[in-house]
This record gives sequence, structure tokens and C-alpha cells, in this order.
Amino acid sequence: MSLLAVPDSRRARFFTAWMGALVLGTGVFTLASAAWRVLPHPQPLEELSYYPSGRFLEPATLGHAATAADLAWLRAVQYYGQHRTTDNQFVRMGHVFDILTSLDPAFLPAYSFGAFALAQEGRDFPAAERLMLKGLAANPTSGPLAFQLGFLYYVRPGGRDLQHAAEYFEQASRQPDGPPQSARFAAFARQNSGDLTAAYELWSQIERDSPNRYLCEIAQREMARIREALERGVRAQAMRRLPTPVVLLAKQP
Repeated sequence: MSLLAVPDSRRARFFTAWMGALVLGTGVFTLASAAWRVLPHPQPLEELSYYPSGRFLEPATLGHAATAADLAWLRAVQYYGQHRTTDNQFVRMGHVFDILTSLDPAFLPAYSFGAFALAQEGRDFPAAERLMLKGLAANPTSGPLAFQLGFLYYVRPGGRDLQHAAEYFEQASRQPDGPPQSARFAAFARQNSGDLTAAYELWSQIERDSPNRYLCEIAQREMARIREALERGVRAQAMRRLPTPVVLLAKQP
């Protein structure tokens, strides 16, 4: 039926509805344009900082959690780069990396990058520690992740935590994909935390199992230092005073 065949009253209502939609549409467009001109534009990750936790956000991704995690990763790196070159303020970083790693718990680089950015430059070691522990809980057999957590404790701002560092270096050394230096770092951390007996055992394993002649010589030398310190009853003789370095991540492009 053509519009001409519609009764006058219905044509009037039809015309009024279309005019109303047109007016409302024009108003919305005008308001959006004005808001874009007047209001400050959102900074990278500003929108993500208001998201709920990844656990509650995941159903909204409709089966595309990994894609959402990739987007969050790109935004996180952009956010880090912007603040690294301006004010060195990373107030939203912890929440964003929590979202990202909840969406994709196997996204290993996100844990280490986020943790070191939080600890060393964001000056929030507890948040960095929580992020790495979350990563290991989700990936308990990851040697690289265990090593990175050990290293996080090893360079903790304000003072090294050698006992925790040694614990996770040892965990990394027991994993098939653990970095080859894990056992050496574990022995060194145990030794300089004062746990000379455990350090001696670790060095002896390195000396026995390592195919690297230079590393075997290091192990033999440290074992001799530990034996002498224990015989003389001067444990500090086998320990070094280690300064706390500051790890700065490379700038992202």
C-alpha cells in the first residue's frame, strides 16, 4: 500500500515520528561533536582503567578474550611509553595488567613487563609481587616466569630479598624450560643471604652437572670460600655486600 493511500491521520503521525527521529539524531550528533571539541580526549588506557576485573569482563568479550587481551597489551605498552617519557606516573598500570592477565592468563610477557614497570618505575612493589604470583599460580610449571619472579626479589627497590629470590631461582632450575643460569643465581642468592649450607649444596650440584668449565671453576671457588667461612665460624666471610640496582626497562617504540 502506498503512502498516498494511508489516511491523513496516520500520515501525520508517520511524518511526525520521522521528524522527531531526525531532530533527535541531529541533536545527538551536535552534542557528540561539541563534547569532542570541548572535553579532554581520553588518554591511552583511561577507558580500560574503569573496567571491572578481567574475571567479570571476560563474558562481555563473547569468546574473544585473547583478542581483548591483545588490545589491552597494546594499550598498556602505549600508556607505559607515554608516561615514561613525561611524568613517570603509572597510577592505572596495576589494574590494567590485572585485567589483561585475567583475560589471557597464559600471556607470560605481560606479567614480567608489568611487574618490573610497577616495581622499578611505578614504585609499587606489592602490586608487582601480586602480579607475578598471580602469573605463577596460573602457570605453575613456567621456568622463565619463576626466574623473573626470583629476579624481581633480587632487585627489589629498598633492599634485595635474597631468600625469596633463591626460592624462585631454585624453582626455575627444576623446570625443563628454566633459564640455564637459574641454578647459579639460586646458589649465589642462598650464599649471600647467609644460608651457606644450602648454597654449598647448590654449588656442588653445579660443579658436578655443568658442562661449562668456567662455571665449574666458579662453583669450586665459592665452595672453598664457604668451607673456610664455616671452619672459621665467620659466615660473613663467604657473603658479599650487594648494592640494590635499579632496573629500567627499555623504551617502547
